[in-house]
Amino acid sequence: MPHQIIPGLYRLPVPLPENPLGTVNVYGVIGEDGVRLVDCGWDTPEAYAALVAELQTLGAKTSDIREIIVTHIHPDHFGLAERLVAESGARLSMHRLEAIHVGARYEYTRTLIEEMEAWLRVNGVPPDELVAMSEGSLLMVARVGKRQPDTVLEGGELLAWSPYHFEVVWTPGHSAGLICLYEPQAQVLVSSDHVLERISPHIGLHTQSFGNPLGDYLSSLQLVRDLPVKTILPGHGAPFHDLPGRVDALLQHHERRLQVMLMMLADEERTAYNVASRLPWHGSADGWQRLPPFQRRAAVSETIAHLEYLFGQGQLMKRFRSGVVFYQPVQKTTR
Repeated sequence: MPHQIIPGLYRLPVPLPENPLGTVNVYGVIGEDGVRLVDCGWDTPEAYAALVAELQTLGAKTSDIREIIVTHIHPDHFGLAERLVAESGARLSMHRLEAIHVGARYEYTRTLIEEMEAWLRVNGVPPDELVAMSEGSLLMVARVGKRQPDTVLEGGELLAWSPYHFEVVWTPGHSAGLICLYEPQAQVLVSSDHVLERISPHIGLHTQSFGNPLGDYLSSLQLVRDLPVKTILPGHGAPFHDLPGRVDALLQHHERRLQVMLMMLADEERTAYNVASRLPWHGSADGWQRLPPFQRRAAVSETIAHLEYLFGQGQLMKRFRSGVVFYQPVQKTTR
C-alpha cells in the first residue's frame, strides 16, 4: 500500500521474501509528466507484482516511469531496474562509484567469488568455511538485472522533479557510491541505507571497496547531521524525524565497537575472523553461532572495516604470517 509523505511523494514498500528486513522502500514522485522512482527492489515476481500494484493504486503504470535513481547497487535497491527500464524507456542514474561495479559484481560472478575466497583466507577464515561464505550471495545475483546507467552522478546535481528539487548528496560508507536525496524546501532527506532508524547499516571492507569505508561513513554521517530536515525516508522501515539524534547514536555505536575491538586485541594478536567470531551480533553474545554463512561473511567484512580504520588511525599494527593478516595494538613507548 502506498504511503503519501508529502503531496506527490510516496513510499512504496516492496517485499523482500525470506529476508529479516521484510521490505525495501521504493520512493515515487508522481506527477502529470510521469513517474520518478528512487530505487526499485529485487527482481522477483513478488517484488514486481507489489510495485505494479502500488503504482496502479496511484493511477500509474510501469510505462509511465520516466527516471529511476538507484541510491546504490545492492540487490534490494537495484534489482528491478533493468526490467523497469525495458518496459518504460526510463533513464537510469546512479553514482559513478556504483556504475563501475555493475559488471564486475553481477556479470563476472565467478571471478568475484574467487577474489572473495582469497580475501577471506587472508583474513583468517578457516578452510572449512571458505566456500560457503564466498558463495553466500549467489542467490542474490539471480535477483538483479545488469543494466548499466544512462547517467552517471557525482553528487551535487539537482533533480527537478516537479514540484520538487532534490539535491544529490554523495554519502560513501555503506557503499562507495551511495547517494541520498535532499529536498530543502520540504526538508525531506531520502537517506536510503545511509541512516536507518532501528539498525546500524552494514559498513564492510571487501574486494570491491575503496580506501577506508568506516572513515568515509563517519564523515558522511557528519555531512548530513545538521541538514534542516523534518522527515527522513530510509531504505528500510517507516519515516522518522530526529536526524541529529540518530546520527549521534550511530557515531556512538561505532565508537563502542572500536573500543571493544581494541580491548579484545590488548592481550593477543588476532585475525579479523577471530575478532568477528568473538563479537556480539544482533545484540547477543552468542549471535555469531546463529549467523548463516552469508551473514558471517558480512560480519567479517564489517570487522575488517573497523580494524583497518584503527590501523589507519595508528592504533593497530599488522603482521603477515603464512599468508594471513594478524592485528595487534601499537606498542606505545615511554621516555
